[in-house]
Amino acid sequence: MHGRGFHGPWGGPFAGGIRPRRIRRFIEPALLLLLHQGPNHGYGLAEGLRRLGLGDYPADLSGIYRILRDLEEMGMVTSQWDTEHAGGPPRRVYRITPAGEDYLRSWVEELRATEAVLRRFLDAYETHLGESTDQ
Repeated sequence: MHGRGFHGPWGGPFAGGIRPRRIRRFIEPALLLLLHQGPNHGYGLAEGLRRLGLGDYPADLSGIYRILRDLEEMGMVTSQWDTEHAGGPPRRVYRITPAGEDYLRSWVEELRATEAVLRRFLDAYETHLGESTDQ
């Protein structure tokens, strides 16, 4: 049968899985959080994303650099070349700006509100089905 078929909430054909479409946007606050902890370079930030459980997004270092470039154009971070580190070629070191700190705070506020909505949804689901989602 031809037709539109059922599409899941993330726009693609539903195949029983979830594909988070906004994970790229979530990389922005994750990078800002890491930079709030201190200046860092691309490889260090990639490692920080892995520690936060976001190691697969973006899939390559060039994706991280694209997002950092976007954040820099938005005034959320600054960067400069570090030519004095021991061993290896110069590397670009990123720092969060005051505007980036404000942007990070607004993300945290939004995430807290989203967390509350998700908790209510999961509680309702558990009540309805009589099961716990804590596994």
